[in-house]
Amino acid sequence: MKHVIIGNGPAGLVAAETLRRLQPDAEIALIGDESEPPYSRMAIPYFLIGKIADSGTHLRKSHDHFAKERIHLIEGRVVKVDAKEKQVEFASGERLPYDRLLVATGSQPLLPKVAGMDLPNVHTCWTIEDARAIAAKAAPGARVLQIGAGFIGCIIMEALAARGVKLTVVEMGDRMVPRMMTAKAGNMIRRWVESKGVAVHVNAGVTAITQKAVR
Repeated sequence: MKHVIIGNGPAGLVAAETLRRLQPDAEIALIGDESEPPYSRMAIPYFLIGKIADSGTHLRKSHDHFAKERIHLIEGRVVKVDAKEKQVEFASGERLPYDRLLVATGSQPLLPKVAGMDLPNVHTCWTIEDARAIAAKAAPGARVLQIGAGFIGCIIMEALAARGVKLTVVEMGDRMVPRMMTAKAGNMIRRWVESKGVAVHVNAGVTAITQKAVR
């Protein structure tokens, strides 16, 4: 039996390890499109703060874990699933056959349709590579504008504030963490955040991003 798993985050990794326990003789391939071993996105804020190195985000710490478990790690982006032939196709054109396929790719950041999102110094904070780029620029005193003050946004906000940046947060909703908190709770969070020196704008949306010329 050959199992192929697309997505090497926590869900894909645990699935691979579970399959290994249940089927000791199976072939297991775990596919990820980043040049990183499986890691936890939830650990990225700790990396941004500086509490851990990027290796601290890795889901399994021993260097030979995947070799011992006989889980084949593959770096590549799957662009097509041929269910009839039971094959996945990579962007390179290579194909990989399977008997059973699991898609565990998770989600992606939802980028607002705002002009200038592709400019330099505009980042999502989704991958460890994103976090490295942000950490390199988020020095004490650097001016940072963060779009969004939802649950994940507040975690990133805390990490950025701990780095000593001059942080402004813009949220389209009428309060912070609008999908999880009542108006009273959201406003309490806002007052606490502002007491820490973070500027917060609610009921506000970014319409365009421009790059200031450096003289």
